[in-house]
Amino acid sequence: MTKKSTKRNLRIFVFLMFLLPISAFAQTPNVYLCGTGTVKLNPTFTGYAPVTGDKIVWTVDGVAEAAVVYNGSNAFYQIAAGLAAGTHTYSVQVQPADANLCPSDASDNTVVEKLPTPLIAVSAPGSIYCTDQTASTVFTASKDASITLPTGVTMAYTWSATLAGTAVADITTLGAASASGDTFTLKAGVAAGAYNFTAVGSYATGAVPIVPATTCTATASKAITVTLKPGKATIAVAP
Repeated sequence: MTKKSTKRNLRIFVFLMFLLPISAFAQTPNVYLCGTGTVKLNPTFTGYAPVTGDKIVWTVDGVAEAAVVYNGSNAFYQIAAGLAAGTHTYSVQVQPADANLCPSDASDNTVVEKLPTPLIAVSAPGSIYCTDQTASTVFTASKDASITLPTGVTMAYTWSATLAGTAVADITTLGAASASGDTFTLKAGVAAGAYNFTAVGSYATGAVPIVPATTCTATASKAITVTLKPGKATIAVAP
């Protein structure tokens, strides 16, 4: 291959690299954190077990932190519960106290993604419906516009309802949610009464764990009233 063709191919490669979205270079998170969630990072050094007096050096988001003198149990890194939302990287190396031993290379990054606090809203076309209008009633659940989710994370929704303050045991008797869960459509002829429809939104992260999954949710509701519609009158002619 000539030098000219090599340079041309290199220019094409660089050009294609610029065409790729930034997300194509993003590292896949090892774990997602939400709210006050926290995890402990425990290092294992291949072929070496730290001994008392060694120095453990953690690098967080590209900045090396002060070395920790190993005491037999403090090699771990505890991620703070108040971690800022966004992507964070962690790597570690050991510097043996024995001057005859070499320091280890830094580990590969462990990537922790802190998710924003979930916020959702539920809306409907109106608040009062006649019994024959209910089939056109569509509730919509959506995340708050202020929240930007990282690639690979979506919001999933589950629905429930009450009638006059009592939980509806089987919400499918009232209607059905869409495949994505972000809408719920009433059936025709829903009984008259005061309803409250509630969506619970939670982050969906695929196979990557989220900590704590049980509390990383948001709830929003929409109240409607379904009223009876008088039947069509018949007219009797009286003498």
